[in-house]
Amino acid sequence: MLVGYPTRKEWLNEYNEPGTRKILDASLKHFDKFLNSIEKKELEFFEYVRNTNEMELFRIIGKIKLQLTEKLSPLSSKYYLGHIMTWFRVNGVTINETKFKREIRWNKAHKELKYTPGRGEIQQIINNSSKFEYRLVYYIAVATGARQSEILGLRKMDIDLSNDIPSVHFLAENTKTKQERYSFLTPECADILKKYYLSENIQPGEKIFKINCKALQVQFHDLRKKIGHTEKYTTGTAKLSIHRLRAYTKRQLSRNVSDDFSHLILGHAGNLATYDGDNIEALRRDYTLAVPDLTIMEDNNTKQTNSKLEEQNKLLKQEIFLLKMKIDHEQTPPTHDQPTHTDNI
Repeated sequence: MLVGYPTRKEWLNEYNEPGTRKILDASLKHFDKFLNSIEKKELEFFEYVRNTNEMELFRIIGKIKLQLTEKLSPLSSKYYLGHIMTWFRVNGVTINETKFKREIRWNKAHKELKYTPGRGEIQQIINNSSKFEYRLVYYIAVATGARQSEILGLRKMDIDLSNDIPSVHFLAENTKTKQERYSFLTPECADILKKYYLSENIQPGEKIFKINCKALQVQFHDLRKKIGHTEKYTTGTAKLSIHRLRAYTKRQLSRNVSDDFSHLILGHAGNLATYDGDNIEALRRDYTLAVPDLTIMEDNNTKQTNSKLEEQNKLLKQEIFLLKMKIDHEQTPPTHDQPTHTDNI
């Protein structure tokens, strides 16, 4: 325990999100490896750096950075060092931010183009999912653009099926950004959900899904092998992931409505002023524009054909209506106040 400063446990417990605590704890483990390499205890180390000069401080930070980059990618190293520097500040070590950016330089990480699955691949994912529950998760993922944890946190009462385009209410406590928001379901997804409700007898206050993120990830890992999509980035990360389904949704919402709308629906941090997030009906109207492209199991050519047929039917109905009005007008006999052709004879 460091006298006058919080213990690691006290510091970690200040963060409510378990995922954040996990990352911070991993960063401190890397810091411990550095302390072991220089054969120093943490108490002794912080006593020294609090009283050393700035040049020596940045020499030490440089050594920590070098040790991180020997085992990790530049991006991961930068990420972990940032958390370690936060721990330094918690323990009374003053770090000049401007000088830190100038002294601690990083090689730029190579960025590969992110993979976005197409409708055909999403159809494969759904068709090859062994359980109804998993298939429904993927339908909802594409329709809402939500994250895995957000979907698995949904209760029956969070989805309003009274509209043809149902709304989905994501509570702030279940979202990554801790911001409440709404999204929607396509009619296709709503039909699948209704069938699932009947088969599982889900109650209003119950969670819709009984699975957790780990089980979903394991299932998706096996699914990738099954459909033969095993491509990876140079970092070893799989190109096709559940999270990349959000990219498909983002693309369709941006194309059919706008980038601002897609960011709002997907729950990206920093709400956008161009949309009122609580105006559900206005959001629903805009979402409807993207429904054809978010409908997965219906062929796109069929949808385009149906759309054209619907448009032609509307025009035909208008023509029939106008023709009927013309016929009715011609067949209506003149009133006594109206002049007739015989009046002029």
